[in-house]
Amino acid sequence: MDNFISPTNILALAAEINLLNATSQMQIANTGRVPSDTNSNLRGDSICWLNEAEASPAQQAYFDKMEDLRCGLNQHLYLGLSTLESHLALYPIGSGYQKHLDRFQVKSDEQFPQRQISCILYLNQDWLAEDGGCLRLYLNADTNVALNVESNYLDIAPIGGRLVMFLSGTFYHEVLAATRIRKSLTAWFLTR
Repeated sequence: MDNFISPTNILALAAEINLLNATSQMQIANTGRVPSDTNSNLRGDSICWLNEAEASPAQQAYFDKMEDLRCGLNQHLYLGLSTLESHLALYPIGSGYQKHLDRFQVKSDEQFPQRQISCILYLNQDWLAEDGGCLRLYLNADTNVALNVESNYLDIAPIGGRLVMFLSGTFYHEVLAATRIRKSLTAWFLTR
């Protein structure tokens, strides 16, 4: 979905990433639920988790749109989405995130919210095809199938204002390396 929020808010959110990065408030991203589990071979981004209670005006505009989206998804698709977790992300030139799912592995006796819908809002201005950095969304959920034929995936350019949504536990995806710094706001709708 292109033009999900206004260009003014896209610019403001991108500027927030720049400021957070310049003031060392972006943190190297983890993999999994263990806070110290960083793996630079798997992913190369830095992130800053958002707190709606402390949201800037641009963040609040985003949260308001996401709440409207959550209500619409629940009303029309009966998904039972309850909350949203979000972070700003910055990928340095040449970094990416290898193929993965966004839902954590859980044991049958564990009780905690599950990621259901992954949402990525891109904050990149004047992005060109030659800049790279696409989201590669695999269309076959079978992880045992070699997915290197073009018909098995969809590459989505990280154009500012574009929102991409998919089922967190179903679609494998990866972030391809870019020749420019790549910025996004990534979120997950959770169920209880």
